[in-house]
Order: sequence, then C-alpha cells, then structure tokens
Amino acid sequence: MARTTNVDELIDLMKNRDIKGLARAISIVENDGEGKVRLLNEAFKEASGTCLTLGFTGAPGVGKSTLINSVIKQYRQAGKTVGVITVDPTSPFSGGAVLGDRLRMKEHNTDSDVYIRSLASRKALGGLSEATKYALYLFKAFGFDVIIVETLGVGQDEIDVAKFVDVTALLLVPGYGDTIQMAKAGIMEIADIFIINKSDRPGAELLKKQILNILYMKPEGERPPVVNTSADRDEGVEAVMEAIELVRSRSTIDGTERYRRRIAEEIRSSALSLLKNKVDQHLEQMVDRVLTCATTPIEAAEDILRHLRG
Repeated sequence: MARTTNVDELIDLMKNRDIKGLARAISIVENDGEGKVRLLNEAFKEASGTCLTLGFTGAPGVGKSTLINSVIKQYRQAGKTVGVITVDPTSPFSGGAVLGDRLRMKEHNTDSDVYIRSLASRKALGGLSEATKYALYLFKAFGFDVIIVETLGVGQDEIDVAKFVDVTALLLVPGYGDTIQMAKAGIMEIADIFIINKSDRPGAELLKKQILNILYMKPEGERPPVVNTSADRDEGVEAVMEAIELVRSRSTIDGTERYRRRIAEEIRSSALSLLKNKVDQHLEQMVDRVLTCATTPIEAAEDILRHLRG
C-alpha cells in the first residue's frame, strides 16, 4: 500500500506519461489505498476532455475481446494511443480479476502506446465496479487518445457502461435469444451501435432485420448503426470504426447535456460508495442487536442514519 507522501510522485509520473505511475495509481484506487481520494481529485482536474471513450458490452462468448483487439489495431495504425480497461470475473480466492479477456489482446503487450488493465467486477450489478469508474479518471488524466472499456457481460441489467463513456457498442451473435428477448428494456436501449459478430454463422441477416425492425420506431437520424462483423477474421472492423465516428459526430450536438448527466452519475456513484462504507462500519454491531431481538432491521437502519446525520 502506497503512503500519502508517494502520491505526488505518482502524479508527476502520470504527467510525464510514465506507465508505472498509472499502474501504481490504479492499484491504490482498486485496493482503497492511502492517498486514494487525493489521487482521484488530482486526476479529475488533469483529465483530458478530448479523449474518446468507448464501451463494448454483450453476453459472454460474443467475441468482445477479439473485436476490441482489432479496433486497437485500427487506432494504432492511425497513430492513436489506446488505454483499455477489461472488467473480468472476480477470483473467489484473491478477490482480483481472472485475466481471461486480456489474453486475447496479448499481441499489444509490447506496444508502449497501448496499456491494458484488468479489473475485477466485484459483483457490481450494473457491470462496472467503483474501481473501474475511478480508473477511468486515471486513464483520462494519463492522456490516452482513446479509452476502451470492456464489460464482463452479465445480462440485460449491465447498463452502467453507457453512463460513463461516449459511445456504447452492444455485441450480439446469431442464435442468442429471440425477438422477444431483444425487445426487452435494458441493455438494448443503451446501445449507440449494434454489432452482429460471428456473422458467418447462419441467421446473421435475420438478426439484423430483427434489430432494424425494432430501431424503425426511432427517428431516422437517431437510429443506431447496425454492423456485421467476423472479428476473428478481421472482417467488418472498418465498418465499426465508421459507425463510431458517426455516433461521435451526433453526440456533439447534445454533448453538454450528456456531460452533465455523466457528472451527475459520477457524483451519485461516489456518494453512494462513501455512504456504503460508513454504513458498513456500524453493520456488525446492528446485526448483533437484531439477533438478540433488541431492535428490528428497519429500526437498525434508522439508527445508523441518525448516527451518520449526527
């Protein structure tokens, strides 16, 4: 665990684009290390407002990592620096990330202008742990041109990523679910781009028609692009890049309001995290009182809130 006196050193390292500073800063944030709050405050002040943030979500097995690997190559060919945050399953033993997705991007490990960091999901219901949201601050402060967030892929409630990135891409593959499943509220509503991966499989064109039928309800200028890819063959990646630029150009119109919503979500998320930590400090004591019938769970909650207000 880093000491507070090392925070200045980490900030200087990040300003000088030394990846060791970013790596150590993320570790402090992920492990609630000493100096975390000051580090995040400094990172927010230094964060670049010009970087592009992308979110890739979808069920496990749809090929998110393989497609991201190809997208990284496209940005590197354009001379862009790329930071990647992959949200991986949480190890039941160490509590850290199981590095499955990162292995599919190993060809970029020797590229000094690409940094890939795996973070544990920590069972976050919306798909992004607090550490992941805070790591975005640090990546922006480091000054990457493009930041990519790959979610774990847990289901239709995994929608947090759309609140924290500029463009959200939802990956689907032929044979997953049916039209009724697709029409459900949730993850289908947060996508800026629909990507049908593994399009060499039967049913890809039918799936595309189903998506287009659902999107037909939206005004033509607001409909998300629908792209076919076969990421393992590097097919359709150029179309994905064009779709990203199309969505990005649209978002500049309502960019101010979108940024306001993102800041509001960041404040809400931070406040709830702080509140949870304070509640947890009193939790065991209140559990004991409930178990001895000295109080009820509702009364215990009210007691904790009174204590926090006091």
